[in-house]
Amino acid sequence: VACTDCHAAQPHTDERLNTHTESVACQTCHIPFMATKDPTKITWDWSTSGQDLGDDHFTYLKIKGNFQYENNVEPTYIWFNGNLDYRYILGDTIDPSKPTMINLPSGNIKDATAKIFPFKVHKAKQPYDAGFNTLLAPITSGPNGYWTTFDWDNAFKLTQEKLGFPYSGKFDFAETWMYWPTTHLVQPAENALQCADCHGEGSRLDWKALGYPG
Repeated sequence: VACTDCHAAQPHTDERLNTHTESVACQTCHIPFMATKDPTKITWDWSTSGQDLGDDHFTYLKIKGNFQYENNVEPTYIWFNGNLDYRYILGDTIDPSKPTMINLPSGNIKDATAKIFPFKVHKAKQPYDAGFNTLLAPITSGPNGYWTTFDWDNAFKLTQEKLGFPYSGKFDFAETWMYWPTTHLVQPAENALQCADCHGEGSRLDWKALGYPG
């Protein structure tokens, strides 16, 4: 469901704002921050799991590793036409020297159907097969699962046994990114972004990354 399924595409009395709606999504101005009440998870590091560090949910769980939660998070802004250029499918090869995109929104400055849209970028460190260069999906639950034994190698062997997913016997951890479109927490009009938030000093937009000269 999109904002414009219920609301006019150009709802403002100020024509300068209506002109923006051709290339800027409603959410971009009307959701200035994410997690304004409850914090949202920004990072998740599976490589630190299995240690007896004390579970507190927001920073560490033995079964899952370290997390980072934040409040009042500024979104990341990229072009988005409602589709994906890519989504990771189990078995796809990765380059562990750089972040693997779990999903990659589609769109760019030359795409007439795309608009500048706010996203949460969730960054993680996940296990991958160092022999095949594929992300690994461990068996976590059950009497022999990782959450019982805290043995990664055994958890990957279980996946091969139960699901037929190949495992070379060598594993490491790689960075992954996942893009979450931001559509909740719409603010009252008086809290919407103002001109200077994007066009003034310290703009929250990375203009060059969006394809503009600056």
